[in-house]
Amino acid sequence: MTDLAPQNMTSSANPTMSRRQLLALTAALGGSVLFGGLATGCSLSSSSASSASSAAASKVDASALAIPNAWKHDADNDVYYQIGLPYCTKPAASDYESYAICVPGAYLDATANGDGTFSCTLNEKASVAGYTAATAPVVMPINTAGYSAQEAMTAYSYSSIADYIEAGFVYVFAGCRGRNNVTDGSGKFLASGGAPWGVTDLKAAVRALRYNAASLPGSTDRIFSLGHSGGGAQSAVLGVAGDAEGYSDYLASIGAATEDAAGNALSDAIAGSMCWCPITNLSNASEAYEWNMGQFATTGTRASGTFTEALSKDMAEAWAAYVNGLGLVGEDGTKLALEKSSEGVYCAGTYYDYIVDVVEGSLNDFLRVTEFPYTPSSTTMSDMGAGGAGGGAPSGGSLPSGRHPTATAHRAGTAARRVAAAACRAGMRRAAARLVRARARARAAMPRHTKPSRPTSLPSTRPRNGSPTIPRPIPRASPGFPHSRA
Repeated sequence: MTDLAPQNMTSSANPTMSRRQLLALTAALGGSVLFGGLATGCSLSSSSASSASSAAASKVDASALAIPNAWKHDADNDVYYQIGLPYCTKPAASDYESYAICVPGAYLDATANGDGTFSCTLNEKASVAGYTAATAPVVMPINTAGYSAQEAMTAYSYSSIADYIEAGFVYVFAGCRGRNNVTDGSGKFLASGGAPWGVTDLKAAVRALRYNAASLPGSTDRIFSLGHSGGGAQSAVLGVAGDAEGYSDYLASIGAATEDAAGNALSDAIAGSMCWCPITNLSNASEAYEWNMGQFATTGTRASGTFTEALSKDMAEAWAAYVNGLGLVGEDGTKLALEKSSEGVYCAGTYYDYIVDVVEGSLNDFLRVTEFPYTPSSTTMSDMGAGGAGGGAPSGGSLPSGRHPTATAHRAGTAARRVAAAACRAGMRRAAARLVRARARARAAMPRHTKPSRPTSLPSTRPRNGSPTIPRPIPRASPGFPHSRA
């Protein structure tokens, strides 16, 4: 991996990425990452992929994956793009297994073909936002809510890629299969779905990009995936399973590229993944939900005196037992564990304090880079709609009110922290409003002589010395095209 700052070089000398560097990129990709985004960095080298070489079952003639020199041009916004590019030679589900690529026009010199398309060559001198055709990062959204399929792009739209293009990024949208089998309109079986096919398809798309690296703008050593919920989970797997041999037979079955035109082994490892609320541990997801949110609801299925209220608390306690059995350790070596508490089920201990500190740090980042009054964008990832796995308050219930139990500033501050933790998990948009309200209540309860003249930031439970300076996020981040369905 390379340094994420704009570069004027043609190759990477340092294949590592710091947490500070990845945070800088995630901030550039949109303010939503400030609410608990998870980033995973992986080492890679597209030119020397020894693990990919050993994983390849047999060589594949990938000449059919070569991108034709027939780009379409959005002249109003100066974007060159191609849609419907195959990323495997034996697709199992053609409606999904293709990708689209959109690049800033400055990276290409074009000549009209006379049929509405353009032949292009790389412009190595031009730059956009400090990046060049050789150094521009490549971003891949994974909008697979609830592990659903992601249909391949069929129409171009500038509005949802504008921020990426203007930031100098190369935007790649790869379709992939989801949790269900692929069928036709009559329900006839066409292709298998479920794990590991979604990630297999995405890996094939990464290999196809590297197969065409010589003629494409963007650094294929700097590919980043991003997603939320089920999409965050697949983004995480794509990030950590680069060149994993367990995928070799699956990749071979769809005819994924194994070597580039020069005979060099192709890697499917990526530089990093950004994963918002990734749901990966499905075996314990229900218990986690009850600990995070369900135990605080007081109506509906969790009303006082109902057996389901008792069940909710039992499940929250089961989550504590699971966490305590993991042997988690903090950055400073402190063992992270949950302890019984007088208010709430296991809402105390080093694990609880750590989670609250992460939420407070995330909120402080948000407050630092956001101008107020703040109006949330109406553009979201498709995962954040109703199709996402989980999320929202329990049916018939409500989130904690955040109202402090006493009038003292200490108790008010404690309530604000608890609301901060619950609200962040409830969703990014609701989090902003709920956290600010809770903070205002805590401030109102403070003695007048101690009240600051101007809001600054919430206190943190641990030092945040050396925390990275995060640039102001691009305000209209949307990792998917409007046609993407949750």
